[in-house]
Order: sequence, then structure tokens, then C-alpha cells
Amino acid sequence: MIYRQLRRAQATVHLLHPLETDAVLDVGCAEGYVTGFLSRTRITVGMDIAVDSLMQARARIDSVEVEFVGADATRLPFRDGAFTKAVVLEILEHLPEANQRMLAHEVDRVLKENARLAISVPWKERITYTKCVHCGNLTPLWGHLHSMDEEKVVSILPGHFVLLRSIHLPNLGLVSLASVFKHLPFKLWLCLNDILGLLRKGYGSYSYFRDRPRVSSACWEVYLG
Repeated sequence: MIYRQLRRAQATVHLLHPLETDAVLDVGCAEGYVTGFLSRTRITVGMDIAVDSLMQARARIDSVEVEFVGADATRLPFRDGAFTKAVVLEILEHLPEANQRMLAHEVDRVLKENARLAISVPWKERITYTKCVHCGNLTPLWGHLHSMDEEKVVSILPGHFVLLRSIHLPNLGLVSLASVFKHLPFKLWLCLNDILGLLRKGYGSYSYFRDRPRVSSACWEVYLG
């Protein structure tokens, strides 16, 4: 699992290109694993609603440059335009549609003009239901309420967001968990992911790319499992 997390974090940094001058927000940071990879910026804030996760994050990252905040992602406690970059990783698939839009509105509000947003979701996941041992009702496995793809994410974000790049990681588990691959540099690992994706699933990592627009707008990038 640790190598899977490592590759997710590396993919996030690869997309986001955090700079020392940036102020970065990690929405739904959990135990702060990815937050730690973003911590070389001027301001790095990890935010989550789960107190236990934030305690683990603070224990993991002992840095004055990183702040952890307990908050609801649909009501972010930050001023307008406070951040230059943000990440929302493995969050949207868990939220009801109304909450998805509220989160998107709040992230848009706290980002500066021409900011960059990175999002990750499971790609075109087949939602599996299991019977709850407590209530007997069918519930989605892992709490995933929606099957997500680029079009679904586009429908959630405000209209002025522009998709820059979409990266698929079709073999994240296979290539990350096999010990023989764990020491590969990220770019070489991504190439291997590409080759195995084409062989096993018919698609590689880079499914979409657009040069950064020369207009005043928020931009976003997405990687998908």
C-alpha cells in the first residue's frame, strides 16, 4: 500500500508542479501522505473533516511550513483567492451530487485567478454493492457513490475551468505493489504503466492534453485509476 500511495503522490506532483512561491491546499488530506510531497511551497495546508486523520498527519509531518485544518470541504474556512494550487484526491466519488457541487464552488472560491487544480477519481468504476451487516441494506463498496470520468468531473466544476491534462493509471495497483518495480524512477514507472495499460486494457496514461490557455480562467488536471 505504501508504494501505491507513493506513486499517487508522485503523479500529483507531476501534474501540479508546485513551486516555492505557491500556496497549496490539499482538500481531504486524510493522514497527509500527499500533503508531505507538497510541503516545499510557501504555504501548504492539509484539510480534512476527520480529527483522527489530522492527528496522524501532524505526527507524520513535523514542519512549520505545513498547517493542518479540521473543516468541512463544502464550507472551507479560508478567504477568497487564498491559494494558487489545490488538490482534491479520491473525494468526489464519495459525495452526494449536491455536496460535490458545493465542494467545487468552495475550491473555486479559495483559488486565485489562473490557479491550477488537480483531481483524482477512480475511472469508470463499476459500483459494487454489499449488504450492510448493521442495517441489512445494500451499500456501495468503499463508500463510492458514483462512477466517475472526465465528463462527470467537468459537469461538477464551474464552467470557467479548463481541462489541461488527463492521466490514466490503469495498473496503479499492479505496478506499484510488485516489489520489483518499487525502486523505479517515476517517469520510468509511468512508461511501464503505459505499456501494461495498452496491453491489458487498451489504453495508456495520457488520454488528453491541451496547452495551457492564454485566458484568465481556472485550470484543472485529472488523473484516474
